[in-house]
Amino acid sequence: MAPTRRPAGAYLLLLYAGLLAAAAGLVPQDPIAPSGSRVREKPPPGNELPAGSAESRAGPATRLPEPTTGPARSIDPRDTWRLFVRQSDKGVNGKRGGRGKAKKLKLGLPGPPGPPGPQGPPGPNIPPDVLLKEFQLLLKGAVRQRERTEPEPCTRGPATVLDTTREDYEEAAGDAGVLALLAAPLAPAPRAPRVEAAFHCRLRRDASVERRALHELGVYYLPDAEGAFHRGPGLNLTSGQYRAPVAGFYALAATLHVALAEQPRRGPPRPRDRLRLLICIQSRCQRNVSLEAVTGLESSSELFTISVNGILYLQARQYASVFLDNASGSTLTVRSGSHFSAVLLGV
Repeated sequence: MAPTRRPAGAYLLLLYAGLLAAAAGLVPQDPIAPSGSRVREKPPPGNELPAGSAESRAGPATRLPEPTTGPARSIDPRDTWRLFVRQSDKGVNGKRGGRGKAKKLKLGLPGPPGPPGPQGPPGPNIPPDVLLKEFQLLLKGAVRQRERTEPEPCTRGPATVLDTTREDYEEAAGDAGVLALLAAPLAPAPRAPRVEAAFHCRLRRDASVERRALHELGVYYLPDAEGAFHRGPGLNLTSGQYRAPVAGFYALAATLHVALAEQPRRGPPRPRDRLRLLICIQSRCQRNVSLEAVTGLESSSELFTISVNGILYLQARQYASVFLDNASGSTLTVRSGSHFSAVLLGV
């Protein structure tokens, strides 16, 4: 006897009920169904074809698959992802259909630029001595590499082999000298101290010095020329005295241009006729330490130069000045432009 055919509406109801149960994860189990029966997986919602379209395409003779009555499993996420990947290459996202449509897309105007990103961390703080050591190592390696590539001028014989140690020592000393010469500008040199007191002045007009007389020079001026300097107080241009602002070691110098105003009355200059140029402290050339230079007049011309320089220790408020001792029998003239200078070296 042939089995009775169920109407199409009953099949649709069973199909929808199975889909709802699979989606909810609560599918009732038939106790009559065998435990080893295989359960057919339901397609995810949205991917199945509607019943009306299937009948219109396949015709009335096409039958829908009969729903199984066995236990159903929940939807596997991995299978869902694979189905999504396969479906994503179709339609607009396909390789063939997406090219022409992508070209027709029109983009709007670009937006304003975004804010600047955060500032990166600061770099490592490398001290100068470490950089200097690395530079010296690089130079040493470059010198050795150059010496290896250069051909030797001659072959060493038995006599030169004995001097190998001496040659190596001289070569190492030469490399050290070259490295020191090249790295000298990079070495952190100590900063020179500031000079707090210094001056350079010149004699404003000629000064006459009588014979057998000790004359203190004065009336100076500060030249307005390149190389002239004046720093700190204490210089009296009228009296020619420089008063030390602080106690310390001072380097002093004086240069005088001297001319014979007249010939000596007793004939040519005698050996005892001489000049003494002094820089004295507190105008006491005999009692205090002074700087002194002596020159004779027997072989001097009508115009000559005498100079003196040295270092004196001056207490605060003590002054130093220039003296000319004319121990000859004629009058002398100190020409304008003779100069007097001093620099504070330290305390």
